[in-house]
Amino acid sequence: MDLQKQFNFIVKQKAWWQAGDAVVVAVSTGVDSMTLLYLLQHLPRAVRPKIIVAYVDHQLREQSVEETRYISNYCSEYGLLLKQAVWSKDDHPTTGIEAAARTFRYRFFKRVLKETGSTCLLTAHHGDDLVETVIMKLVRGGQLASLTGIRETRSFADAKMIRPLLSFSKQQLESFAQTTGLRWFEDETNQQPAVERNRIRHGVMPLLKAENPQLLPHVLSYTNQLADNLAAIKFLIQPLIHSAVGFSEKHRAEIDLDSLKDFPDSVVKCLLEEVFEHYLRIPNISVDQLDEVLGLIQQTARPQAKMDLEAGWQVRRVYQSLIICKEPQKIVGKPEKDRTFMVILDRWYSLSPSTKFGVFTAHKTVANNKLTTFYLQDTDLPLQVRSPKAGDRLSIGHGQHQKVSRVLINAKVPNDQRERTLLLVDARGTVLSVLGLKNAVVSRDSEDTRPYFLIEVRQK
Repeated sequence: MDLQKQFNFIVKQKAWWQAGDAVVVAVSTGVDSMTLLYLLQHLPRAVRPKIIVAYVDHQLREQSVEETRYISNYCSEYGLLLKQAVWSKDDHPTTGIEAAARTFRYRFFKRVLKETGSTCLLTAHHGDDLVETVIMKLVRGGQLASLTGIRETRSFADAKMIRPLLSFSKQQLESFAQTTGLRWFEDETNQQPAVERNRIRHGVMPLLKAENPQLLPHVLSYTNQLADNLAAIKFLIQPLIHSAVGFSEKHRAEIDLDSLKDFPDSVVKCLLEEVFEHYLRIPNISVDQLDEVLGLIQQTARPQAKMDLEAGWQVRRVYQSLIICKEPQKIVGKPEKDRTFMVILDRWYSLSPSTKFGVFTAHKTVANNKLTTFYLQDTDLPLQVRSPKAGDRLSIGHGQHQKVSRVLINAKVPNDQRERTLLLVDARGTVLSVLGLKNAVVSRDSEDTRPYFLIEVRQK
């Protein structure tokens, strides 16, 4: 079966488009893209699309003037719609020119898709490109998903990108182009050894193909299997993500670590990777960073710890929660001196939208309340509310005391919330209550004391 027949079969089997649908074809005038264009033109009418040629003159070579003229004449001769763009020399960067050229090119493709209403962008990547990409990824290292290399189809803007030539080798395409008398242009930079892909293409690929002529279909099969397995893992991990992870806002996720304790590390890492990349879209998470986050989860020496990621992201372990947020949380509140106030007896004060407290001279019956009785002298008044200070202690009875800092630790109050904690103290500064958490034991030890009732209420 010749290459055109194989191509016709693949297009019919895959059903990427319907006959007459508009497809945008990225054409550079190289042998790969010119062969793809020819194959599309000669599809049977039942599966032949409406072809829109997208061409970019990068103005990187003197030869581009002739290439631009050629593709213009070609499209005119065969009645093909041509969309073209010029990347001005004034816009060329001094470094990273290949990446910049690619960015310009794909922005142009997006624009053409939108202008023409097409839902398909076709590129001429072939089997050799796939293997070269996989080898480059292996050499550089990175996430396992990168080894899927070049996917046959993937989403692109509001459309899909299709690589219909991945089943064919570079040699097959060149032989077909020669047989059909196609004209194309060679990019001399494809021979420069300074380019990593060129070194692999001309130095490594021939050796691997000599070992096994079936190298290309084997790598394609492996990458397809890997992609299928990764898709299955992603599907299977979703119920665990939904049960263990809360997304309270766009740039914040909180993971309940107790929900993960029965799962092996491999599953936890898959969950973390999915949360990082596909939910929060945090860029460039490395394998080492994933291992570091896993270590944050596993360590027991410090119930609270943190690590910084790129682009302002941070991971914080807060007891049995793992918080991933865009920036460290900053508690905006009044200065400490403004948070000190005198408590007027028999009046309610709000601690939060859901809690309130008051100190009363008579017992009150209130729903959902916590009642604590203090026996105080007149000299203990007035009472005040203030923020904690170093060395604050709370009486726990029998002459013993507990540091307020230990109360906060035992209550597992996160570090960034501790500064919002309020204390109820008497006129001498003795701590009567860590409001909402723990109250002192103040018994009647003399006849000149009287009872005062601290009532804390959690509102529904």
